[in-house]
Amino acid sequence: MGAALLVTLLWSTSYILNKMAFQHHIGPFTLAGLRYSVSAITLVLVRLILLNRSSIAPKKHVRKGKVRIQLRPYYIVVLGVTGYLMAQGLQYAGQMLITPTQTSMMLSVGNTAALIVLDVFWLRELRGRTSFLGIVAALAGIVVFYFPWDFRGGHISGILLILASCAGYAIHLAITRYLLKNGKASSGDLVLMPMAIGAFGMLVIGLIFEGLPKFSWPLLGIILWLGIINGSFAFSLWTWSQKHLRAYENSLINNLMLLEVAVLDILIFHRNLAVAEVLGLLIVGLAVVFVQIFSHLKRPT
Repeated sequence: MGAALLVTLLWSTSYILNKMAFQHHIGPFTLAGLRYSVSAITLVLVRLILLNRSSIAPKKHVRKGKVRIQLRPYYIVVLGVTGYLMAQGLQYAGQMLITPTQTSMMLSVGNTAALIVLDVFWLRELRGRTSFLGIVAALAGIVVFYFPWDFRGGHISGILLILASCAGYAIHLAITRYLLKNGKASSGDLVLMPMAIGAFGMLVIGLIFEGLPKFSWPLLGIILWLGIINGSFAFSLWTWSQKHLRAYENSLINNLMLLEVAVLDILIFHRNLAVAEVLGLLIVGLAVVFVQIFSHLKRPT
């Protein structure tokens, strides 16, 4: 769980860095495509370094009968489209129209709702009443946060784009869980190639519809940080953590970003939160902590 929490902290800073990048007049799909292109290149370089070291090091005895699992190509394409082109590209487009805190709120409600639907028809991991009540409580906190629900102007477009990205996230998470749980792929196989496919698709869309941005040193620094630290490192760590956490636990930990992004939004952009917004954030945070503690106490020692 510690690894997943570290990833949420890194991803929370992405909301702030994205807003800063948009101020340099770069389009959302171009930014996302460049970020994940950097991430994919970083993963390739790391793999090449590791392979070079393993070839130089003295060969150890290899166990017989261990067969390399070959991930089927259509899984790679679907993971690339859902996890990156949809989940990230559409999310970046929505972030241009709403604040970082609002983006985080809509991702929480959208990802959680999509996960519940998938769990009913496929994963079937929400067997305990406590887990379900915790998710409902988190959703109630989101409803309180948005009271009195004023979605005029560009806000509704941003919200719809974020919710569409949530569908991609949920499908990507469910397929990843299925492949890891049934031993059909290793965690490394589920990051590099899907990320490269998604990055290429986002770059193509960005360059066609948004054009080539004017690069500056601050923008290049943001792209490199997003790609190397918040991208390749964080996604690899997140994929590895899914072997040890259930899908709904991952979703609840993801909801902690709600509090993290809100704090960063206040500190960096000096946003003011109303009483209802603070109350909503607290409800979500307490719901996540409660489910995590209760699940830990119920596990057999």
